Amino acid sequence: MNLKNDIFKIKKIDKNTCIKTITLIIIPIIIFLYTQMLCNGKIIFELPRMFLNFILIYFIIGFFYCFCGKIKYSLYITLFFTFIIGIINHFITAFRGTPLVPWDIFSLNVALTVLPTFKFFINIKTFLSIILFLFGLFFLIKVDRIVILILTISFTVNFYTTNLITKFKLDENWDPKEEYHNNGLLASLFKQSKNLIISEPDNYSINTVKKLAQEIEIPIAERTKNNESPNIIVIMNESFADLSVINKFSTNIDYLHFFNNLKENTIKGNLHVSIFGATTPNTEWEFLTSNSMAFVPKRTVPYQQYVLRNSYSLATILKKQNYTTYAIHSYYPQGYNRNLVYPRLGFEFFYHINNMNNLEYLREYPDDLSTYKNIIELYEKRNKNKKFFNFTLTMQNHGSYTDDNFKNNVIANNGEYPRLNQYLSLLKISDNSFEYLINYFSKQQEPTIIVMFGDHQPYVEDEFYDNLLKSYENTESKEIIEKKYITPFIIWTNYDIDEEKYTNIKDISVNYLSSLILDIAGLQKTPYLSFLDNLRKEIPIITGNGYMDKNRIYHDFTEENEFSELIEKYRNIQFNNMFDNSNKQTYLFDIPIIK
Repeated sequence: MNLKNDIFKIKKIDKNTCIKTITLIIIPIIIFLYTQMLCNGKIIFELPRMFLNFILIYFIIGFFYCFCGKIKYSLYITLFFTFIIGIINHFITAFRGTPLVPWDIFSLNVALTVLPTFKFFINIKTFLSIILFLFGLFFLIKVDRIVILILTISFTVNFYTTNLITKFKLDENWDPKEEYHNNGLLASLFKQSKNLIISEPDNYSINTVKKLAQEIEIPIAERTKNNESPNIIVIMNESFADLSVINKFSTNIDYLHFFNNLKENTIKGNLHVSIFGATTPNTEWEFLTSNSMAFVPKRTVPYQQYVLRNSYSLATILKKQNYTTYAIHSYYPQGYNRNLVYPRLGFEFFYHINNMNNLEYLREYPDDLSTYKNIIELYEKRNKNKKFFNFTLTMQNHGSYTDDNFKNNVIANNGEYPRLNQYLSLLKISDNSFEYLINYFSKQQEPTIIVMFGDHQPYVEDEFYDNLLKSYENTESKEIIEKKYITPFIIWTNYDIDEEKYTNIKDISVNYLSSLILDIAGLQKTPYLSFLDNLRKEIPIITGNGYMDKNRIYHDFTEENEFSELIEKYRNIQFNNMFDNSNKQTYLFDIPIIK
């Protein structure tokens, strides 16, 4: 009888062990499949990358097990947790064109404000993911908690303190969607989380920065002809782009007629930015601070993570030269912490959707024209003992471009792409509004500079971009990929300038633009900007994606070449500016006293 019971117990143990083993194999496979589908990723790809995704699934299970002590419950929680992450990633990618990153949690308030403008669609992959998730719930069932906890902690510590991640041969790609596609959703998110940690550049020291500072020559500013500092108005126009920079396409009317035909006292060019489709504040930050996304972790948002105290910017430079500094954002002030960031960057006044006057709306957003009328109103009420500096961020052209109540006047490619048509129609309205602003200031006596540029290209149909790119021989080359990171810039003055002096400036990155404006205005610069002026001669474009040298050859930051030393100097000075607060060489970033 005892023998019978013993045999029964053995069989029962074997059965339970078998069930647990099968469950711990099947559930991670299900999780892997639906997370891949939800990021439009590959199902079968390079083994180290696949392996890392599975390791992460098991460590998530282990993490929850350490708290609840039940394999069954930890599997349930992991199923729900990963499915929610996958769904959020799916809809974020559909909305803004770039995948979920860990610090999107800081942008929740922004997401909630624009959510009503977006139409949600469930495609076949989303539907299959839901089916897989529900199927996973039908499975479910103890291993020593301490062992799992030790393994989890060990992996986490190694991941964040060593180069363990390189063992998995993860893809590095300029296109974040492609990177997620190639690496897997969980591996990509985990990889991005490592970017939350800022490490000191190799060979960085305060003595190195001091030595660099001694090499910088500080030119004396050349005043305007009448020796009067001009008012400066800068407009970063939401999603303002001329997509023909990628390749030509047909439209029924010219959507940028005024912009393209404005020539007198005008400087135009291509502005290279670090972002596509979303994350507006990164272009904003690069412009205002002259820092580069090249030297902060990929896809971070400096406004949310790094501008935590008073920082040097174009606004602080102009304040020192008798300017009153105004910021305008025709939307909610909390978006990307602007209500906190703008004062830290030296803006004395901040106007937003809650305190601007007589805003009118197109779709869900304040239009450009009423935003510009607010600029004019501030200008007319300005303190005339000081010069006027305004930085304005518009909202009219924000995605998504799916409002059925908006009438499209611009039709591209025979109406094949409805989102594109809506975007171009909005751009045409922006062009008309810009004409209104220019006409007003052309009648003003005080010298004034007006600058407008786009923060990024819009996220319209992928098929449209694919169609523009398909005629190129190598669509994976850096030169071709970079075409999706170009917006136009224009600098116009209501007084005569020497346009010939700037004819060679056709392509620059956004971190150089502030210095160019100060040149035209005849205003004093900081040593940091003087350093960047010299750098621009050798490296006219540097973004978070890579850089282009004076010979128009693109490079990534892993290359060792004749420009590497210059890149390293820029990295060291920026690190001192942003992170080395106890040793910050403030004279580099402030207006020098010229004797």
